[in-house]
Amino acid sequence: MKNRRIAAFFAAAVLVITFASCSKEEAEHEEPSKENTVVIEPVEPKPEEDITEEIPQKEPEEQQTSSEPEEIPPEEPVEPEEPPEPEEPEIPMPEDESLLILVNPWNYIPEDYTFETETVQGKYKMNVKAAESAKAFVAAAKEAGFNMQLCSAYRTVEKSAELYQRKVNQYLGYGYSEADAKTEAAKWVAPPGTSEHHTGLAMDLVSSDYWNYYSDLEHDYEKFDSFKWMYEHCAEYGFILRYPKDKQDVTGITYEPWHYRYVGKEAAGYIMENGLCLEEYLELIK
Repeated sequence: MKNRRIAAFFAAAVLVITFASCSKEEAEHEEPSKENTVVIEPVEPKPEEDITEEIPQKEPEEQQTSSEPEEIPPEEPVEPEEPPEPEEPEIPMPEDESLLILVNPWNYIPEDYTFETETVQGKYKMNVKAAESAKAFVAAAKEAGFNMQLCSAYRTVEKSAELYQRKVNQYLGYGYSEADAKTEAAKWVAPPGTSEHHTGLAMDLVSSDYWNYYSDLEHDYEKFDSFKWMYEHCAEYGFILRYPKDKQDVTGITYEPWHYRYVGKEAAGYIMENGLCLEEYLELIK
């Protein structure tokens, strides 16, 4: 009996203690301690400062008004630029300048002029500097269908004197005075010392059919196809038509469509392409 009372006492004590503990915890939650509570007071926002700098406004300029129209100065005329002068092409020359020797009515063959000769066709010989090219020229014409015939090549001064006197006698027979006969003869046969044939660099060349028909040298040869071929291709072998029809006042010699002169491929190409005679070419390269 005594033990039951003790047990009941302890049970009641536990309940009291438990109840007191729970009441304390509820009180702590309901009434928090002022010491441990942090109070955050609301901060009133400050008004933002206007940081924009005031940009000074540019006052509009007063427009000047005038009843008179504004004068516009006249434009100065612009002179057109002159085109640059074209560069003159370089004039080709042969490596051997002796090929350009000039012999004509005003330039006699030098007395000390000498050279070696070589046969080109039949009895006709030429300066060795021109002989091989002359052979090639004749051979090329044959391949093109033209059988060419030399009728004059290297000629001595003595031979020229003979031919010239023969021509003078012909005009004397026509009734010309001796002075006029010599003048007319010189148009066809160069007086001794003034003939290109003395140099061995010139030849008279026609086709066999022409020679068989005329047996002489006449201007009609330009009508033959062989002449047209030679005129177009002579420069390829270093030759030029020495006495063109439109250069008689310059050369002093009547038109000779059969007379070709060797000057080398470089000079020949330039002379023929530009329609020159040897005298004009020599003036250009001075």
